[in-house]
Amino acid sequence: MKFEVNLEERAEKAIELGLKLGIDEIEAYAVWNKVFTVRMANNMILESKGVLDIGMGIRVVHEGGLGFSATADLSDKGLEKALENALSSAKNRKLPFKYSLPEPTTPEKVEGTFDPKIANLSEDEAVELAYRMIESALEYDKKVRDNSGELDIIVYRIYVKNSKGVDVSDQGTKIEASLNTIAKNGIEESEGFKAKGFRMLKDFNPEEIGVKSAELAVKSLGGEKIEPGEYTVILSPSTSSTIAAYHAFLVSPYFMKTYSPLFEGKLGETVAHEKLTILEDPTWPGLWGSCSIDDEGVATRRIPVIENGVLKNYVYDSFYASIEGKQSTGSGFRTGFAVGVGIFPGKNYVLEPLPYAVNPVILPGDWKRDEVFHETKEGVFIERFHYTRLTNPTRGDFTSVLRFGIFKIRNGEIVGAYKKSRLVDNLLNILKNIDAIANDLDVGGSWGDYAAAPTIKISKVRIVPAE
Repeated sequence: MKFEVNLEERAEKAIELGLKLGIDEIEAYAVWNKVFTVRMANNMILESKGVLDIGMGIRVVHEGGLGFSATADLSDKGLEKALENALSSAKNRKLPFKYSLPEPTTPEKVEGTFDPKIANLSEDEAVELAYRMIESALEYDKKVRDNSGELDIIVYRIYVKNSKGVDVSDQGTKIEASLNTIAKNGIEESEGFKAKGFRMLKDFNPEEIGVKSAELAVKSLGGEKIEPGEYTVILSPSTSSTIAAYHAFLVSPYFMKTYSPLFEGKLGETVAHEKLTILEDPTWPGLWGSCSIDDEGVATRRIPVIENGVLKNYVYDSFYASIEGKQSTGSGFRTGFAVGVGIFPGKNYVLEPLPYAVNPVILPGDWKRDEVFHETKEGVFIERFHYTRLTNPTRGDFTSVLRFGIFKIRNGEIVGAYKKSRLVDNLLNILKNIDAIANDLDVGGSWGDYAAAPTIKISKVRIVPAE
């Protein structure tokens, strides 16, 4: 694949120019990020378009201050201007502690993160994949009336160099697809939804996404109102992955200080069922967040976050590691955080790194999925969370709209659907009330936020009707 700019040479030039300006320490984070998007609506392709974003984020440490600037102008003049802006920022942002940019580490290659077939996928081929999702949904059942969604093809390359000797690069491909289906039976209407994210084209099955979205829509028809109460709940990987994804920021010192202190000061404490283990593992081959280096150029590694129910570790970038006298865990990533607001897919050079778990994984258990259902005499099966949030980030009060894909279980079998409902509970209670973890590890999530998790059964989960 051809890259239109030499990221290495431009990063080296930024370091050279920064040292000439007398800056103490300089970091150049150069990005080549290409996104091709196909949007679907009314069972048709609404639009298809591509965006190529090339630029550099520059951090400087100078006389006790930390500065940052970003630019899409990678000419010598553009880099000089960005360096001057970063230097000005550092002079106005003095740190109350000593901070230094990361030292070099030795990253290991992570398999399954770059696929030439995705990198070279043509626009026509991407549109064809989107059509296949729609067609498979329409063919599933005559009750299926409408489909909408999005397909994103992401190809990126990053190069990280700093004046302390970090000199590393990484590249990756991603393909993400989501489909929302409307089914009707007379005047009744219901929805279905399926989203998956992949790193390799061979793992992407557009027909599977279309069928699953249509299946949820059709099976959600005829639902009855749920009675408020505590239920035994089975979460599919699409929903249990949300539990894993919440730990991406709950174990970050940055988010603990600015959003939710739920796990702050609890290292070594039991916070979940003894069978629950959650990892942050960018070295796991082929998952959505798999990568060999973080966005500071530090080698990634496997980090037990919760191990057999015990909170074991937080994740650190170099900045928050310095604050707390720790070492970076290779978890410095340039990510945004706003509920319901996405940032440009792929790699972003306009942000400073924060400690963040990019590849959370709930380890599979010993149960087979069928056994989890068979042992459930009465309960609720949930296929999809919507508008999930912590209503009280300090206590961990947790809520999610169950808009569709919520089913009644009797004697181990799904016997019907429920109408729109709401899960209203506490995240710590949910973690501690886990009864069974299946061995069917899968990727779940949507809109660029994915985690790997199996089917999980939880007792005493409070659900109320939403209407």
